[in-house]
Order: sequence, then C-alpha cells, then structure tokens
Amino acid sequence: MMKHKLRTVVVGLGRIAWGFHLPQICGHDGFELCAVVDPCRERLEEARRKFGVTRLYEDFSTMLEEVRPELTVIASPTIFHATQAVEAMRSGSDVFCDKPVALSFCETDTMFAAAERFGRRMMVYQPHRLTPEAAGARKIVESGKLGNIYLMERHISYYARRNDWQAFRRNGGGMLLNYGAHYLDQMLDLLDYKVRRARCELRRIASLGDADDVVHALVTTGKGALIDLDINQAVALPLPEWRICGEWGSALYEGGKWHMRYFDPAALPERKADRTLAAAGRRYPSEPIPWQDEEISDCPADPDAYYRLCYDYFAAGGAPFVPAAQTRELMHTLDLCRTDAEMAEREVVPV
Repeated sequence: MMKHKLRTVVVGLGRIAWGFHLPQICGHDGFELCAVVDPCRERLEEARRKFGVTRLYEDFSTMLEEVRPELTVIASPTIFHATQAVEAMRSGSDVFCDKPVALSFCETDTMFAAAERFGRRMMVYQPHRLTPEAAGARKIVESGKLGNIYLMERHISYYARRNDWQAFRRNGGGMLLNYGAHYLDQMLDLLDYKVRRARCELRRIASLGDADDVVHALVTTGKGALIDLDINQAVALPLPEWRICGEWGSALYEGGKWHMRYFDPAALPERKADRTLAAAGRRYPSEPIPWQDEEISDCPADPDAYYRLCYDYFAAGGAPFVPAAQTRELMHTLDLCRTDAEMAEREVVPV
C-alpha cells in the first residue's frame, strides 16, 4: 500500500529549517514539501534552487489560504510561534513547532487549547532526546548500577559574543529559553517529568544584546532528584558536559565518552554510625571502596529518527514522541526559572 504523503509547508528559512527540517522533509517518503514561507525573498529563492520547492511565500496567511497544508512546520523566531501555530490550526493544519514552543507557559497553553478547539495535532521539536550521549545516559540510568540518581548536571560552555536575534529579549532570546528548552527537556525526560521547584540565576556577560548568555538553574524533580543546568556562553575553559550522581557511584561524559564508576552495595562490609563526639582513633572514616569502572559506548546517531516519529504521530495516528503534558511542564519550569531569577535580581543590594 502506498504511504500517504503529508502535504507540508515550512515557515522560516533560518538555520534550523535549512540544516534540519527541509533536508529531513525532502528525504522522507511520507512528506511532500509544498511551500516555504519567509519574509526574505533571497532565502525563498535559495530554497527553490536547493530543495526544488516552487511555491514561495512572503506572507504566512496567504500561504495558508492558497496551499491548505496538512502539516505546518514552524521554524520561525520564537516570538511568532504562538500566533502562527494558532492560525495554522484554525485553517485546518496540524503543527510541528520548533523549540521553545513559545515565549511562556501562557502562550503554550493558548496553543494547545487551540489544538483541542480545532481538532488538530501539535508536537514540539526536542531533538536532544535522541542524541547518542542521551542514549548513553539513559542506558546508565536504566542499568540501576548507580542506584538512586540524586543529581544530574549538564554543562554547556564556550565563549561567544552572540549578536543575532536570539541575543535580544524583545525577540524571545536568551539562553534560558533557547538552550534551556533543549537541556531541561533532555534531563527531565531521563529522570522524571514532574517538577517540584526551580531556582535560577541569569546574567548577560559576553552577548552583544540584552538577553541572558549565562544561566544557572537548579530544578528539583517530583521524586526529589536535582537537575543542575549550567549554560555559559562566556567561559574560556569548559566543564565536562555531563555528570550523573547516584547513591552507589557516578558517571561522567567528556570528550565523547561515558565513564561510569560504581560499587556493589552488597560488597561493602556492615558499618554502624558512631553517634559519640569522640572519633575512633581520632580519625575520620576512610574505608576502601571496591570500585568498578566501566566505559559506555555512544549509540549510533540516527538523523532520520525524528521525522519518522513525526510521521507516526501526524499521519499514522501514533502517540506523540513529545507529549503535550511534558511540553506544558517544561514551559512552566522555564517560567519558574525566569521568575526566580527576576526576584533574585531585585533582591541584590548595591555595595
């Protein structure tokens, strides 16, 4: 039986559409690229030459009226996501939206409410769930060798004098929304997609705009695990990309490799707490731990996986790879982080 081709349009011809969405759509036999939309005529002509698309639009509403797509892929700047998604769904199209889905939880709520009201499907692009290192992290967590995971750290660090649209608050820029939407989702997906509380500090250091380029967020999951997210675009010496800490050991990801060190709790001798104030032998405890070391290989990258999952959801009636409840929880958490950072900034007393 011939596979149904989803009549698909792409809105916004920036980096993410050019490097990911358009090649994936054109390379998948379940999608037909019907049109592209961008206010820049030069980019439209580039899309005609590179991807063979002939219907080029500078105006989003005109495209919806004339093309009537089944699926609208929104890859425009964040400030346009909510209005474009609602308009697309009102016109009868499903929506696959780039991250962050919107500027706030309130906008996100509006988008999913529209999906329900118009009987449409909507899902958000969260590709870091499928990276090789995330697959390795999942293997480590699910192995149980570290015991109960109490801390997961992510460090995204380099130096960049960012000057593009995402460097400015008025555009919905800043690393909390831009990268935080990737990496908080990644860690919540691995641990527990319930959030108890969130604390956060935001700074602008090297950016040429006014939006944050240094983020330090500490999120407590519903099960009590700590998620420590450190995004620093103003640092010369980077930290290891990942650290996972459990009650029986830890794992570190650095230089493209996972290294795990842990012990078998059954191998430890029985030890009782000393509640007196006189340490035995005037020494603090120092016992040999029977550590085991293990290297975890990355799973091979599968660049086509996301659009296969998209097709399964939008065309074949499968479950969404990124459920709406998780997108809502993520945006609520990002709002909590932003609010906490703003409160902390107001509390700073000048010296």
